[in-house]
Amino acid sequence: MSAFRTEIGIAEAAKPIGYDSKLLFMGSCFAENIGAFFKASRFNCLINPFGVLYNPLSLGQALELMMDNREFTKADLHFHNDMWHSFYHHSRFSHVDADECLTALNAGLRKGREFLEQTDYLFITLGTAWVYELIENRQVVANCHKYPARHFNRFLTNPEELIEHYKDLLVKLRVFNPGLQVIFTISPVRHWKDGAHGNQISKAVLLLATEKISELFDGVDYFPAYELLLDDLRDYRFYDVDMLHPGNLAIEYIREKFITAWMNDEARRYLKDFDVIIKAKNHRPFNPASLAHQKFLLKNLDKIEQLIKKYPAVNLNEDKADLKALLV
Repeated sequence: MSAFRTEIGIAEAAKPIGYDSKLLFMGSCFAENIGAFFKASRFNCLINPFGVLYNPLSLGQALELMMDNREFTKADLHFHNDMWHSFYHHSRFSHVDADECLTALNAGLRKGREFLEQTDYLFITLGTAWVYELIENRQVVANCHKYPARHFNRFLTNPEELIEHYKDLLVKLRVFNPGLQVIFTISPVRHWKDGAHGNQISKAVLLLATEKISELFDGVDYFPAYELLLDDLRDYRFYDVDMLHPGNLAIEYIREKFITAWMNDEARRYLKDFDVIIKAKNHRPFNPASLAHQKFLLKNLDKIEQLIKKYPAVNLNEDKADLKALLV
């Protein structure tokens, strides 16, 4: 026997990502992990302008709000536990001051709207099909902000509901940004409070819905992050200490699979070239003032200048400034 794992083959993208593509990541914490890598690699990215969102209805709601020409007002805020909250947003936007909270909400909304209108790729990572709805006005909430459970109805969406919801949303997105490419992923993070069976039912709803949605629209695809962890790696050594979230090695593996399948040759060359700069920035010499290290810094500053000429769409000014600050 020569094979000891079920490696998943991933078809190459019909329209691969370039180093100069604009990328919008929205959804669960898994979207943040993948998005953070591309942001750190100086891609033109925006990650979760509403904060981390888990359920598909809240994600759709956020995209609708980004396309609508409106701003949040104090009527959109709720006061609980000495803080102001928005049920459209993650708790990282909550604040003790209502005006500060609104300023952050509207800054994120404007930035998200402007970016969505121009972005090339929208990544939607769905975490759970379970949804919380505020009883007083039937608003779907992105985060319960530690309100008592009696304030909410909790229900499991079904594939048909999600398909209809996203059919309408994708049509609106295409009008808003005709060239937009959409990539769905299902987060491999287990929502264990629903139990093993409940988690699987939730993921199954998301898998069925995204499969049908991808079939209905050109330029809408699915990337198997969920399957890569559960069926390809399939081992607890690839999980974090909580045994629910993927560990760093798994995130790196899934990311490399994505780069191979979804990025063009120029983008992959850029990532390799940029990795040289990152290693130079992270290098810690025994004697920073030594002639050898100063020559090393000058050599890598020259490499940055070459990269700027080779990849003009990327802003490497921060990296250049970081290395210059080490010169003596």
